[in-house]
Amino acid sequence: MHDFQIFTSVIVSIFFIVVFVLIRRDAILMGAAFRWFAIAFITLILGFFPSITDIAAESLGIAYSPILPVVLACMILLIKSLLADIERAKSRVKMDRLAQRMAILESKLKQQ
Repeated sequence: MHDFQIFTSVIVSIFFIVVFVLIRRDAILMGAAFRWFAIAFITLILGFFPSITDIAAESLGIAYSPILPVVLACMILLIKSLLADIERAKSRVKMDRLAQRMAILESKLKQQ
């Protein structure tokens, strides 16, 4: 076992523990925790079998294989950012509608 494999397994193990503690404290939802566990699991597999990256990069026509995980991570972060913006927009719309309903109810109460 190489040094980088040991390092990766230690980091991923710590990451698993952190996600587990966050779930226990209800700091993150179960669906989000599943995604984080999946990312940690993929990282663990790529840490133990780095040749998977070489094979995938070669099949995609990428000359420098270590850039593949970096590009994939950037894509995942962009998608995560987009999903967070969508969720924030939905929350904003719900809050605006709730404020409008409250204003209507207050107006009706004052009229009575």
